Amino acid sequence: MAEDVATLLYEGAVAVTEGRRDEAQALLMRAIELDEQSELAWLWLSGAVTDSGDQQIALENVLAINPNSEAAQTGLAYLRNQQAYVAGNVTFTGAAINEETWRPPVPLSEDDVRELVCWQCGAALYSVAQFCWQCHAPVHCCNNCEFRPVLRCKQVQNLTSTMAQTAQNKCEWWRPPA
Repeated sequence: MAEDVATLLYEGAVAVTEGRRDEAQALLMRAIELDEQSELAWLWLSGAVTDSGDQQIALENVLAINPNSEAAQTGLAYLRNQQAYVAGNVTFTGAAINEETWRPPVPLSEDDVRELVCWQCGAALYSVAQFCWQCHAPVHCCNNCEFRPVLRCKQVQNLTSTMAQTAQNKCEWWRPPA
């Protein structure tokens, strides 16, 4: 039976979501061998590999194919932030924010729906979702938050460790309390 890029891509994506990373890598690499311009194969491969350098290469290949890929841009930004984590505390690089004078913007209203990219798997989702439809990662956590570089909200929410940031937070700056 001839190998088909779409079939390899589908089986590789399923293997990634089920945590079978070695199998996923093999399937996705075979799909890439058949079609080097397969944006989705490179994107899924970034989720199948565990080394951040390999993830970066895969995401950069996605951007070489589609410079407007929000999933790849978000993934690379996430990798940069991951490199800034130090000893269980979140330390962000980038523009300095004066913690003394910083005030959060007005929270999103119930009617304000924004398109996001899942911080864990790169799936497209909306800001009203509580969990990613694909990998079940919590959506309203600091990894998706537009206040990501601000430490104050993470301290208030007790989200200063990387493990705590994978939990769903109840930040009043994301949505007003119900």
